[in-house]
Amino acid sequence: MQEFMATSERRAQLYWWFSTLFAAELSDEQIAEYDTYDVRSFLKSLSTLDPMREAVAELNDAIARLLVRTDRQLELAADFAGLFLVDPKQGALPYESLYRGEAKLLMQAPMAEMQARLDRLGINVSDKYNEPADHLAIELDLMGSLIIRAAESTTADQREAWLGEQESLLHGHLLGWFERFEQACRAADTFGFYGASARLLGVFLKMDANYLSLVKPAPSAD
Repeated sequence: MQEFMATSERRAQLYWWFSTLFAAELSDEQIAEYDTYDVRSFLKSLSTLDPMREAVAELNDAIARLLVRTDRQLELAADFAGLFLVDPKQGALPYESLYRGEAKLLMQAPMAEMQARLDRLGINVSDKYNEPADHLAIELDLMGSLIIRAAESTTADQREAWLGEQESLLHGHLLGWFERFEQACRAADTFGFYGASARLLGVFLKMDANYLSLVKPAPSAD
């Protein structure tokens, strides 16, 4: 159980970290943190996981270039705007609705499904995000919250229910559209910080899906 708690905390922290990357432009203070021992150690620990090694190396290269970039905060903010705040036909807008189905429009069924999920779970994100419910940052933030709820469960049934919620969100939403978003982001990001971040997140989502398949209890035989 102690190992489950520690792993849950680490998983939640990763989901919340990725959420901050795609939620809003990074401040100069946030960018400066990438030049600290804590963040370097954090990324080094991720690189020890074989599936993440190449993606972490790519992100480290982008970070090194970012830290010496002239007017780095303004330039990275411009990258963010050019990728995530433009017309849907440009950039790589981080909304599930654009990547599910044939319509390729904002505010479609995935948004309604995500809002219904948030309402059912009693989770209000409007105070943190001024975005439709199918925004990538919201889905990642919700995963972090579900992980902590599972870790804080007092019974096995509660824990299994929250693990099921995680699987449902991961397979029913994130994994169903993220790969197409990642491809669009990498193609449109000429500097490479957000493209590298998307690549690393894509690897993590697949690893986390595998983890959930192993930790979630198998149905009991009658």
